[in-house]
Amino acid sequence: MLDTKHVFTEATLDTAYSWLCKQRRNFPANADIWHLRFHWHTIRGELLQTLNKQDYTFMPLSVVTKADGESIHLWSSQDALVLKMLAMALPDALALSPHCTHIKGHGGLKATVSALHAALPNYRYVMKTDVKRYYESIDHTILLKQLDKDITDPFIWRLLVQFVKRTVERGGTFKSITCGISRGCSLSPVIAAYYLTSLDKQMEGDTRYFYRRYMDDVIVLAKTRWHLRKAVKTVNQHFNQLKMAQAPDKTFIGRIEKEFDFLGYRFGEEKLTISKQTLENHIRRLTQLYEQKKHQPNWKMLLDDYRQRWVTWVYSGIPSSIIDFENGTNFLRLFLKSA
Repeated sequence: MLDTKHVFTEATLDTAYSWLCKQRRNFPANADIWHLRFHWHTIRGELLQTLNKQDYTFMPLSVVTKADGESIHLWSSQDALVLKMLAMALPDALALSPHCTHIKGHGGLKATVSALHAALPNYRYVMKTDVKRYYESIDHTILLKQLDKDITDPFIWRLLVQFVKRTVERGGTFKSITCGISRGCSLSPVIAAYYLTSLDKQMEGDTRYFYRRYMDDVIVLAKTRWHLRKAVKTVNQHFNQLKMAQAPDKTFIGRIEKEFDFLGYRFGEEKLTISKQTLENHIRRLTQLYEQKKHQPNWKMLLDDYRQRWVTWVYSGIPSSIIDFENGTNFLRLFLKSA
């Protein structure tokens, strides 16, 4: 059972604190993380006492402009600690589907890719789609109605309402957010998994399909065209009920043999290959990195290090027997271009 005394413990607070220090280790000197760390021996006890008295309130988010000009909404360091503690406790309490694989302990991206490739020979048709602007399109009223059924602790419920119906402050002006959940928050992936639970439960209980969801990326394999139509109808119904729209440019419905991209890989042939978009993203990032580092004497080493880490990420976690290491026309061109 999810309640305050089991969520906000010394152990979970210490784990969340270690995570936060790592996440914000490169923040500027005027960021509040350094005040939190300097006074942690005092703040730790006061924070635990406040949480156990059920008297905690989130601060408005601040607007921060990154070096590349992008503006983000940032939770205060202390609020980020509390949200991380909630994120650690909620997955089990909300009984998230094991077929929603971006949640820790549910397999992850590489396990999803391997399972999908292994299932392909048993099916003929595929539906692949994702939600257009998923985080931004989550409806507050629908989400809170869902949470109201599963969250019985009044204090945790109030914190979740504050997380959803948050306020952003910029230059002394306060703005209430009326739709969507915040990016860059540890709790957001859990809530994003939970919002589509009804679809997960329905599809995982139907043995006619292979179904997986990674955040808002949905994949369904079907054996017959009729089954495929039923799956498409089911997905569309759930999207409509939740007031979400599919991203047309990321949707594919048809025969598996025509090949399709999912989670950065190309499926449909005997072995996996890297998707064209993944390669293009890597080239673009290498180009950006070159422009940033070309005046440094060790710029070649920095680019080589990034390239090697990317290659390691692409191939790690996937059995060598199912991925094509030799299919390198695009891959070789990538290395020649980046060299």
